[in-house]
Amino acid sequence: MKLFCSQEELLRSLQIVTKALSNKNTLPILNGLLLETRDDQLYCIATDLEIGIEVKIPEVTIIAPGKVVIQGKTFFEIIKRLSSGRIELILEEKESLFHIKTPKSFFSLHIMPAKEFPTFTEDYKRFKNLDLDQNNQENLSIYSINASLLREAVKQSSYATLPEDPRPFLSSVLAEFSDHCLRLVATDINRLVIKEIKIKGEKKNNALIPIKSLREIAQIFGNDPEEEITILLDQRQLFTMNKGVIISTRLIDSQFPRYEQVIPNEFSGKMKINRHLFLSSLNRSSLLDKAVKLSLSEAGLIISSSEPELGMAYEEINCHYEGEEMEIGFNAQYLMDFLRSIEAEEIEFKLSSGMKASLMKAVNGGEYTYIIMPLRLSA
Repeated sequence: MKLFCSQEELLRSLQIVTKALSNKNTLPILNGLLLETRDDQLYCIATDLEIGIEVKIPEVTIIAPGKVVIQGKTFFEIIKRLSSGRIELILEEKESLFHIKTPKSFFSLHIMPAKEFPTFTEDYKRFKNLDLDQNNQENLSIYSINASLLREAVKQSSYATLPEDPRPFLSSVLAEFSDHCLRLVATDINRLVIKEIKIKGEKKNNALIPIKSLREIAQIFGNDPEEEITILLDQRQLFTMNKGVIISTRLIDSQFPRYEQVIPNEFSGKMKINRHLFLSSLNRSSLLDKAVKLSLSEAGLIISSSEPELGMAYEEINCHYEGEEMEIGFNAQYLMDFLRSIEAEEIEFKLSSGMKASLMKAVNGGEYTYIIMPLRLSA
């Protein structure tokens, strides 16, 4: 194996693919990067068995084809510190060494056993030969999604998950694909988020996607507002692809709770309030205690909090409120998470008395729903 490539393009590709390197040392091979030539192109691949990333590296001249696995983080750090310009990469299989050469630098890395490197499933190769009209294939669904819309949807749902929780439905997001619509549903038990976006594709399918993988997909693909990404979904894996980058993530084999049953239909009161005013007041009140009390009446809203060793806070805010007078407690951080995730000027807050769930959404923002459980107020 021998080739020449651009330091700038190689580094740009490594910044993407190294996101899939394993942070755990359970299998040493998962710390490796696979460099492989196929059809006069150079590909770089990494996986931690949950997420896998393949990037086609541009501006490469291949003298001799081949493949090699090297220690990923070390290779990345070397390339990052090299000067811009052309780099020569050479595999000496007999010596089990991989050389990195520039006019003024030379590195040799020990190679890792390529046969042990876990490869992507062959399903992703179907990307190039399939289109949205082929969704009739058994256990296979294909969709096209605007990358920036997906990134916003992930941002507006991921905060309501628990990434490190061993319970699958708390560390993942439910993706419900239907007729030109994708619905993301997330929960951490105390709250539930439902976010819908438009897509191209009609086949109904559901997938439970690990939140860590979903965040990486949104971060890698979501920078270009005009970018469209292709999603291929089968029973075990989800693939996303655009511009020479393929991301594979395993799906969670588990049941998501029947979330429709917790969506409230009846409320004791309804408030419309300026988002900025509400957020600012909550931010100040939560300095004393994250547990805040909302006192609602036709006169408006009072937010208060207290902590015996610190003191108390009390703020009056103008709002439009209809319904019975009530006092209800919430975790201020949960309220602020929602308010920070949207850009609307005004929000609607439908409240339930007792210990029933309440519902928040932007005014005229039916595609994004936030359901939150109250806190029990101390006497």
